[in-house]
Amino acid sequence: MTDQANVTGLRREWIAARIFAALGSALLIAVAVVAILSPPKIVAPPPARNVAMQRQLAQALCTAGLASAQGFALVPSYTKLASDLVQVGSVKGRYTCFAQTDAARYQITFDLMCRDLNKPKCVNLYSLVQDGGGTIYQRR
Repeated sequence: MTDQANVTGLRREWIAARIFAALGSALLIAVAVVAILSPPKIVAPPPARNVAMQRQLAQALCTAGLASAQGFALVPSYTKLASDLVQVGSVKGRYTCFAQTDAARYQITFDLMCRDLNKPKCVNLYSLVQDGGGTIYQRR
């Protein structure tokens, strides 16, 4: 009788294993079908107008930062912006721009105190570093 009970129990376990395998396979196939049929998500590049506006804003910020450094006579008057790249600092309102002359490159870091870049006190110079030459100015 124990052999008969073991065989019946094994049959039930075998049927349960087959049902579990069939459901698992069906779930795997459903996931694969959904993955194949769903369209890939493509991130559209920003419109050209936004890029142009961001470039103008970056150039205005860097020009104001450079003007502040030139106002303190820390860089020569013929210093020009090296690029229209602006790095956003870890402190809110702090930005870093790059400037250069024929002989040197500078990293100008400043805090933006207001929105009107035409006001001289709107840009508060934080630091000025010359590549290979060290720190020229550091606000405390």
